[in-house]
Amino acid sequence: MGQRHQLFVIARINGRYRQLCAIHHQWLYGHTALRRCRDTLNIFENATNRMPLQQELTIAAKQDDDFWDAADSYRTEKNSHIPFPFIMTCLIVGASFNLDGYFHGVLVEPFYMAYDQGDNNNGITIFDITNLDNVRYCFVDFYGMESKREVDLMTPLSARTYLEAEYELDKVDEEVGLLPLLDTFKGRHLVTTSALSDTWPDGEWQDGPVEEADSPANISSGDGTAATADENPGRIQLKEPAASVQKDKTKSLRDQSMDSLLDLLLDPSQDPSALMAEAEILTDFVPKLRRRLYHQAATLPPSASHLILLEKALQQDLNVDLSPFKLFSVGHLSKLVAKLRNGTMRSVNLSDMPDLTEDDLALILGGHSTSTKQAEGVIASSGNFIKTMGNVASIILLDTPKISVDFVAAHLGHYDVWHSQLLRRPLNTSHRYGEELPALQFSGPNTVSQLVWVGISSMQSCDSKLRMPNGKIDWSDLKYSVEASSRFSGNPGLKYRNYLLDVPLPVAKTAHGLRRLMQYLTSPKLGWFEDWPKAAARCFATTSAVEEGVSSSVGPLSSTFNLDNDRHSDNFVQLGKGMYLKPGQWAIVLIHEAYDAKNQAALDKRELEAVNMFGPRGQEEMKQWPAEDGVRAFKPLKRLRYAFAKALPQSESSNQQRFHITDVPGYVKHVLAETSKDRSAEIERLCAWWEKASLGFGEGTGYYEDDDRAGILQRIYSDEGFDMGSSTKSRPIDPFEDITKMMSLSRTEG
Repeated sequence: MGQRHQLFVIARINGRYRQLCAIHHQWLYGHTALRRCRDTLNIFENATNRMPLQQELTIAAKQDDDFWDAADSYRTEKNSHIPFPFIMTCLIVGASFNLDGYFHGVLVEPFYMAYDQGDNNNGITIFDITNLDNVRYCFVDFYGMESKREVDLMTPLSARTYLEAEYELDKVDEEVGLLPLLDTFKGRHLVTTSALSDTWPDGEWQDGPVEEADSPANISSGDGTAATADENPGRIQLKEPAASVQKDKTKSLRDQSMDSLLDLLLDPSQDPSALMAEAEILTDFVPKLRRRLYHQAATLPPSASHLILLEKALQQDLNVDLSPFKLFSVGHLSKLVAKLRNGTMRSVNLSDMPDLTEDDLALILGGHSTSTKQAEGVIASSGNFIKTMGNVASIILLDTPKISVDFVAAHLGHYDVWHSQLLRRPLNTSHRYGEELPALQFSGPNTVSQLVWVGISSMQSCDSKLRMPNGKIDWSDLKYSVEASSRFSGNPGLKYRNYLLDVPLPVAKTAHGLRRLMQYLTSPKLGWFEDWPKAAARCFATTSAVEEGVSSSVGPLSSTFNLDNDRHSDNFVQLGKGMYLKPGQWAIVLIHEAYDAKNQAALDKRELEAVNMFGPRGQEEMKQWPAEDGVRAFKPLKRLRYAFAKALPQSESSNQQRFHITDVPGYVKHVLAETSKDRSAEIERLCAWWEKASLGFGEGTGYYEDDDRAGILQRIYSDEGFDMGSSTKSRPIDPFEDITKMMSLSRTEG
């Protein structure tokens, strides 16, 4: 059952439209389809996603015809994985999640799946990301979808046309907000019929009525290729521009003079120093130098003079793209990064470098010489990266096969990282066939390595056996749950679950992700609570270490959250069982109470309400309900509180684990002060942001200040707190010494 719908991403690659990814949504139609389309458009057009999107389009442009042949794709090893994982992640997040409480799982489809090969009831959505300044969309009904009114088949449909198939807009309930929703599509262009025909030539595509946004005056000229570096400096160039950058008689005298100046400067036999002093007086010198350098990047020979020019051209860039400069050695790139990292540069792109090794990356980022001894010294400690990367907050490493996810986990956990294999981990379709996925543990000083969920259902809240005389929870019975963390209510006793946070989480990203998760979980529109781990993956993924408060930026999804699908797989192996928190490592603890009972009188009243509510089933029978029914018990959320906990070394006088427990401002101050001495401005900014963000928390939501915090943690990180049901108790695993635990699943859910 369901209202099945597929979503596709296409783009014009080397003069031909190609399909880049596809997903299946089990329940998507009407206004919900428009909302997911709107959110996905916002993601594709978000500035923080621009460089990784452009990078994957560049990677697509390098593929041969065999790569795009669907018949051969089943047998071609390079197509066995998701070829464009960042584009896929953007599509998945936009189609499946919103902070207003919406979540619905989606399934990854083969990227070459035809428009009509999915199990479909309500049409398809298509996004054209050829030009990221003008991302196009359309809906298509290819056979007669389940709707109240018919629409034209095999025709690009606008948001209004698709919506009118389901609703009479002049009679619809105002609460649905359809007219304001339609306003968000004003000015947006539809995918053209020619683009659809080029992507799927077997389809009998028809021209539809011309929409206002797609009138001839509004349709961009050209063949649809993305803007070149001439049109948008610094953007990755997908194909050579039609116009030559050489001098032209139609150019102004000033432009011709500038071309001559740049020719002189780029002559490797010339010393640019003398000319640079005079050239910098010209206001358009740096932009045009930058444009010329990117045009000639593939053939630009490395030299000391060219390094000087690159430094001058890039010194004001926030996002520095070094991927086109293929002829420059590791030593050259290392020197350039060393010059730029303490300036305005916040992110660096080193993608599409198939020969870049981990030693090379360490040298480029660390700014050290290329000697083996120094290279090993850099790799030995992630602290070296932290001290030497200056203002850099994010690193793009797409299509760098010699850089492993283990290296990223060991040394880059304090940065936003876009890495192809890290992006593929939670999405890889090969795992639906039972292949194992190794655990991934991010390490390094002050890493937030776990999120611990403690859930107390409304039925457990009104169980006096789980309360102390003062009305507080008795945590002595708290044990690890082998089941999904939302299914506590079907079993006696208090349960917790911990998750490895297997994605990079810089301090700012951690704080913003936690804020978004609490906002999602306390949304009055929150639907099916059971899928909260997958929503958590999206909350932490849709934040940025570069742009505070950005909600449409996208990073890698946590595998342990996103693959938490035991509803669909009996052989899913949990990664969180009774894990120790190693001294120096942090955990986020979320304590969810579905009912706030502060004393025995409140408990007695709640028990009476429960008996009256559920009638003949009775109080005792109610406590034995199946786990599935227990999900409903979480709906009346009363309290959701958090705490950051850092494990401390055990004292000589006690065997108990000790913890430093604090709130978000305390965590920010503690970590950033230890990381570097010059982060006071960032600390002040983040703390001020959190104070303002906390004003939006409702009653019962915020920092867990009760004096039993340490007791909860000691119970979680102890042998007694680890219970595998009927199995024999055993010592909890230490993921920092043994990360060989695996998880597998029978079906991939995005």
